[in-house]
Amino acid sequence: MRLPPKLTDAAIRAAVLSHYNLAITTLTFLPIGNDLLSFVYRAEASDGRSYLLKLRAEQGFRAPSLLIPRFYYEQGVPHIVAPVPTSDQRLWVPMGNFALMLYPFLDARTAAAAGLSEQHWHELGATMQQVHTSPLPPELQQMLRRETFIPWRRELLDEIEAKIVRNEVSGPAQQELSAFWRAHQDQIQAVIARADTLSAQLRQADLTPALCHADLHTWNILLDTERQVWLIDWDEIILAPKERDLMFVIGGIGRDLVSARETECFLQGYGDPAIDWRALTYYRYAWAVQDMAAYAEEVFLPNHPEEARADAVRGFIAQFEPGNIVEIASASDEHLR
Repeated sequence: MRLPPKLTDAAIRAAVLSHYNLAITTLTFLPIGNDLLSFVYRAEASDGRSYLLKLRAEQGFRAPSLLIPRFYYEQGVPHIVAPVPTSDQRLWVPMGNFALMLYPFLDARTAAAAGLSEQHWHELGATMQQVHTSPLPPELQQMLRRETFIPWRRELLDEIEAKIVRNEVSGPAQQELSAFWRAHQDQIQAVIARADTLSAQLRQADLTPALCHADLHTWNILLDTERQVWLIDWDEIILAPKERDLMFVIGGIGRDLVSARETECFLQGYGDPAIDWRALTYYRYAWAVQDMAAYAEEVFLPNHPEEARADAVRGFIAQFEPGNIVEIASASDEHLR
């Protein structure tokens, strides 16, 4: 269950009016997404248009997440949703502990829900090939994060395990996670250890970086009512080996998200890349580690609603279900033997 941030609607409306010269007539919070640092609203404005209003917590905000899609949009790269500039041509507005930004609101469904045609997958592949190979201005390139091959929040799992070992748990959600963790401790530790091993290997490797969206799953691909496909949510953008993106379309990160035929169509649009299976396998294990950390963190957040904690426990457990990321990562290991 997603809850809105601790900002009043009146304050949000005032910020939009001041910086975008738009009066919001209706503001509706949308309780969607798994990112605890982002909050989205649908905003109906005085110009008769609908906007997606996004608030990103400052600790998770990176300027390239807006500057890069805007650059590609202005370069004519298709299927990119770009942020709307403010009255003085900025792409975001500081607002307390958040950055506020506007996008055109698309009457669309996620590709995970709507499905994509073979032509859509081909178009997406061609777009990602442009993203991976098109040069960036030096000032933008210098702003980008670079891959370190250390999974996000890796250290948090050690802290959570220590709490569970000491039985520092309270409430039904923490107790449920603790019971699952104890029952599957060997499997959990094997996933973390494999990510650590591949991480150490790749830090010594000489891999060519590309600009990666880094969150290229089918929940971040939209299909509008005119059957146009759109790529959204560049919050995780990074310079990394292309496998950081390709893992989402070569086998995917969850059951039934990408079929073999859809992968084939994507690669027809992208071109026939040489796959570094060690990098691709690492990214799958790293994805599992970061998801485990994110869900476990939410379970142990102080003063967090019990219903939201229960949702996070279900998310943690789902990683280990047949066909999901832990099994997919393990299957990738077959390519390294």
